[in-house]
Amino acid sequence: MACLAGLMGMALASEDAPPEHQKWMKDLGNQMGALRKGIDVEKNATDMQAVIKQVAGWWKNRTSDVAGKSCTDSESAAAEVVKAAQAGDKAAIGAGMKAIGAGCKGCHDVHREKVSETLYRIK
Repeated sequence: MACLAGLMGMALASEDAPPEHQKWMKDLGNQMGALRKGIDVEKNATDMQAVIKQVAGWWKNRTSDVAGKSCTDSESAAAEVVKAAQAGDKAAIGAGMKAIGAGCKGCHDVHREKVSETLYRIK
């Protein structure tokens, strides 16, 4: 019974991502993909900062230190990528991208629940 109650609590704690959150995650994925390919690095990193600010605002209404830190870290890393792109510093771009990915992973590890091959829920 305790296990069943725990599972039910986990299920109730999950939520479908609202459409705007889904869009932000897709935008961030597309921007990261462009960064990996070296396409419009400065623009994509700048756009990424704006999207991360929106995600951070959405998470502000929830209590998650992990999500807040992940957004702060990823936004700072995206700013570093912008600076590195302006300077033409490929090593710094790579380091910034790695930091962005770590920030995203930190939140996904705690708050992303895979429901199917293409569907995720927020936990």
